[in-house]
Amino acid sequence: MKKRLVLFLLFLYCIVPVMASPTDSISTVYRDGEFVTYCQVWVKASDSICNSVTKDFDHQMRYDLDGLFGWALKGMNLRKEKNDLMVSYFKSTTYNRETDVIRGIGDVIVPSIITFPNISIDSRLSNKKFVNGKNAINLDLLRSEGFLKKMAVTFTVIPRNSKGGWYTLESHIRFGWFFDLFITQHRFRSIMEWRLKRFIHNLKDEAEHREKLTPNS
Repeated sequence: MKKRLVLFLLFLYCIVPVMASPTDSISTVYRDGEFVTYCQVWVKASDSICNSVTKDFDHQMRYDLDGLFGWALKGMNLRKEKNDLMVSYFKSTTYNRETDVIRGIGDVIVPSIITFPNISIDSRLSNKKFVNGKNAINLDLLRSEGFLKKMAVTFTVIPRNSKGGWYTLESHIRFGWFFDLFITQHRFRSIMEWRLKRFIHNLKDEAEHREKLTPNS
């Protein structure tokens, strides 16, 4: 009996670390005309590297959109890639330092139905640091030409230990009248949710790549 108890305790000792390991997740709920998405991924990189990635994203979003397509926006089909459901063509961003407003210009195409050329979207990108090491980037919609009624995205770095931490993303999106009719919950997963997931994984991959390049990491 005593031997069985020892074996059982050893078994628990082996499986508990596995059960307690961080788990990536993504989910979307539709509530009162608004899509709310929450995503989290575990990042095997130091706090300083995780935050350096978000700092570079913040800078390039304002000044170097083409640079972002090399890593943060990679593989998100935002440059007119063929799609039977909806085609997005994110053309440019301009940043006004006086108003702190980023203006994005792009086309949205619903194949064989309608094309919305040169949609203009004004938003504000802000960065907030907390005393516990947490760092949050907020992207808030200020004005949009028909495509969006509301967009509020919060991307957060949550350090846990010297070997890793969390990247989390929470988005609240409400579409303009045409897209509100067109984008069902099922279509949202195909059009937007996978892009949000790809974005956060792009930042995770970049952080872990930088960690590997860091001496004594």
